[in-house]
Amino acid sequence: MSDHLPRRRAAARVALAAGAIAVLVAGCKPLAGKPIPPLPTLPTMTTTIAPAPTSAPTTTMTTATTSAPPSTTVSSAEPAASSSVKPPAVATPRLVSDALAPGVVPQPGQVGYRGDRAKLKVVDGPATAPPGTQWNSGALRFGGGDVTLENVHVKGGIEYSGTGTLTIRNSVIEGNHLSWSPLLGNSGHIDVRDTTITYTDPQWPGPQWGNGAIHGDATVTVIRCDISGTPDGIQNGPGNSTIEQNHIHDMLRAGDYPNNTHNDGIQNYGGPNLSIKHNRIDISADGKAYDGTHQNAAVFIMPSDGYASTNLQIVGNYLSGGGYILRLGAPMSGAVITDNRFGLTTGGWGEVLLDAGGIARWVDNLSATGNQLSPPG
Repeated sequence: MSDHLPRRRAAARVALAAGAIAVLVAGCKPLAGKPIPPLPTLPTMTTTIAPAPTSAPTTTMTTATTSAPPSTTVSSAEPAASSSVKPPAVATPRLVSDALAPGVVPQPGQVGYRGDRAKLKVVDGPATAPPGTQWNSGALRFGGGDVTLENVHVKGGIEYSGTGTLTIRNSVIEGNHLSWSPLLGNSGHIDVRDTTITYTDPQWPGPQWGNGAIHGDATVTVIRCDISGTPDGIQNGPGNSTIEQNHIHDMLRAGDYPNNTHNDGIQNYGGPNLSIKHNRIDISADGKAYDGTHQNAAVFIMPSDGYASTNLQIVGNYLSGGGYILRLGAPMSGAVITDNRFGLTTGGWGEVLLDAGGIARWVDNLSATGNQLSPPG
């Protein structure tokens, strides 16, 4: 009988783990995830500030065209009073990330906005909303073409629904409960670098909130950013995105089963050419990779809605936290996973869970104790 007892215990552990994995799979795609839900009802009216003209008006009549709208740039520098007077030069603060060499995983505190926040242009209402944007009771919303935000401190969410590129540099974004994410890209491309993106509002946008600090169906380039405070760090829908040298940490763990957050550092819904390189992604807490309720995975690739994951690259990252630290769903093909370092698996089941193949190259991926990890499968 003693010979059978270990087998029964092992079988019980497997069944328990399988049940827990099923719960994680069911719960990881949040209600407020993809597709993006309707915005919350807002209590005040929207104020629209017309964009500044890009040239002096003329009396010449022209026919309408379908060309892209002009780009808008906003920075902490005040505009000149006339074309003959230039504004004083505003020195861009030297950032710690300036010294971060390419291909290096950042240490905590080494990326994000590292200058003096008092020198940033505060955006917190209609009076401070940049030209061409709408401030609607807690969120900066706009569409159009290319827009640049630089050296700004946005005390609310940013929601972009344009057809061009939203460029953000050297800034701070603090989301609140009147926007589903601190940085929500419904379309176009989001290019954000050297920026701190966080959420500190004790109130949620909805009862079952699961969004990322950066979220949506826009393609993204996210480089040297500090990301924290939301259920997920980055939720990416379409692939064709680059995520490099960021620090993703301190995700919002809230709620009790079954109404709890299911935290991921990065969650992707498939698509081609997603590059995740040289990031520090740590969703562990209290010395555990998984607390039994909240953390799902540091990186979770979950192809859905008919979008297979193709040519995924996960290279040179530090990954920590989750029931499984790296979860790779199906269908997937051509994935390159090399040179990653994994944290402890305390409270969880292991470093990697692979659904159904698709890894083209697996080299030099090490456990927290420095052991080579065998290819999963």
